[in-house]
Amino acid sequence: MTRSARHPTRRYIARLLLMALILAPTWLGAQDRPTDKVVAAHYPPLMIDGAPDRPGLAVEVLQEAAHRAGREIDLQFYPFERAIHAIITDPATLMPSLFKGKDHDKDILWLTEIQRAGLRFASVSGVINDMDQARALSAVVVERGTTSETLLNRLGFDNVQTTRSPRASARMLATGRAQAWLLSDQLMNMTWQSMDMPDTLIMGDVVLEIPVFLVASPSLPDDVRRAYRAAVQSMRQDGTLARIIARYDTPAE
Repeated sequence: MTRSARHPTRRYIARLLLMALILAPTWLGAQDRPTDKVVAAHYPPLMIDGAPDRPGLAVEVLQEAAHRAGREIDLQFYPFERAIHAIITDPATLMPSLFKGKDHDKDILWLTEIQRAGLRFASVSGVINDMDQARALSAVVVERGTTSETLLNRLGFDNVQTTRSPRASARMLATGRAQAWLLSDQLMNMTWQSMDMPDTLIMGDVVLEIPVFLVASPSLPDDVRRAYRAAVQSMRQDGTLARIIARYDTPAE
């Protein structure tokens, strides 16, 4: 019997020690990564609460950007208005996605564009292609504090009803308490399908194209701003950004 055969436990321990020495730098590097506070609101498919395996395309973009920037994120889901309040008032806080076109745009750091979204009117009774058609309805529903609400208010609509979430807006439309819903088609379609609504959601033409941004508190340090912008740009160049967005073109099975 050879010496190595007589001491299998010793050989096993030696291998474990070797693996620990190899992996230690990687483990220690992960522990040294700075962590950024991130707030999100449930807006499928951009941000999806309660689905860690499919957290939303904007959340996945931010997760990958943080990895490339050598950072970690601490993600918390809030109601939409509370998330916006945190971005404006809390120090060094990020949010995976937000549309421009709100009254508090100047109070937010617009880090980098992720994609473009088209606002459309949706209905269950017929196509609504323009503002004049929507203005003639008894009620148009939008989410409170969003670009949709700001747009209609600026245009002088007097038939706007507001809710706290896309799901609440979908219920208003489905029950006839509103005749139209204004939001991006991607968000409306995914919300509608997730609620298994019996009626077909009818989409009109795009009434406004708006950019979707990764945003942050104005107090976010300059080096962190540059790191995230560079990371998203690298994702855009190597096709990662487009691949993440494409995965959310249809709802999960």
